[in-house]
Amino acid sequence: MSCFFAFFAVIIIDGGAVSKSISMAFEPSPTIFGNETVAGSKLIYETVPSNVSIHVEPKDTGTLYLSALIFNDTVDIFRDLNDELFPFQVVNWYQLIKLEPRYKESSAFENFTNSDLVVGQLQDFDNFDNLLEQARLYNNIPLNETFILDVPNRDVSFILLKIDFTDGESAIYYGLYDGNQQPKDKSEVNLRLNPKSSLKMPESESATEIKNDDLLFNITKTFVCNDLYKLGYEKCQ
Repeated sequence: MSCFFAFFAVIIIDGGAVSKSISMAFEPSPTIFGNETVAGSKLIYETVPSNVSIHVEPKDTGTLYLSALIFNDTVDIFRDLNDELFPFQVVNWYQLIKLEPRYKESSAFENFTNSDLVVGQLQDFDNFDNLLEQARLYNNIPLNETFILDVPNRDVSFILLKIDFTDGESAIYYGLYDGNQQPKDKSEVNLRLNPKSSLKMPESESATEIKNDDLLFNITKTFVCNDLYKLGYEKCQ
C-alpha cells in the first residue's frame, strides 16, 4: 500500500492562513458528500492512534487504517481512495479478536469514551440501504482486550471502527477481511461462551442504524462504494 506522512496543515483564521505542524497517517483525499466537499477540520492529529492492529486468533494480524476524522460536524478524509487494501483472514464464525490502537509517539490510550464497529460484505446491491440491511453494527467494542466477534459474512467484507474521544472528536479506522470460516454452522460458540470464560461478545444490530448519524453514514458509503467499484461492481447509489 502506498502511504506516506505529511506534516502540515493550513487553518483559516479571520481570512488569514496560519500554518500548524501536524502528522497525518495518509495523504488527505477530500470526498464529495452530495454536492459538498468535506475537509480541513482543526483536529489535533497527535492525540489519536495512527492505526489499529487487529489480532485474529489463532495467528493472523491485520490493520485498520486511520481513514477519517470527525470534529464539530467537519470531516477530514485521510484514506487515499486509489490505494488497495489487502484483507486479513478470519477462520471462525465466532472469532476471537483484539483491537490494539497504535500511536506514533505514545502508548497511552486513556482519552476515548466509546468505540463501535460496522461490518458488512462487499457485494453489489441496488442501493446502499440494501447493503446496510445485510451488515451489522456492534456497539461498545472493547479495546486492548480479546473479545468474541460474531462474524456475519464468509466472503470479502469491510470492517469500520469508530472511536470517540473525550475532546469531542472521532476517528474512523477502516480495513477488509476475507472470511474462511471452516465450520458450516456456528456451534463452536459454545466452546467460547462457557461459564468459566471471561470473554465478551458485543451485541449487534442492523447497520441501518448508522443512517441516524449522517457523517458516519456518508463516510461508510464513500469507503465501501469505492471498494465495491474496485471489485468490479457498479458503484452503489
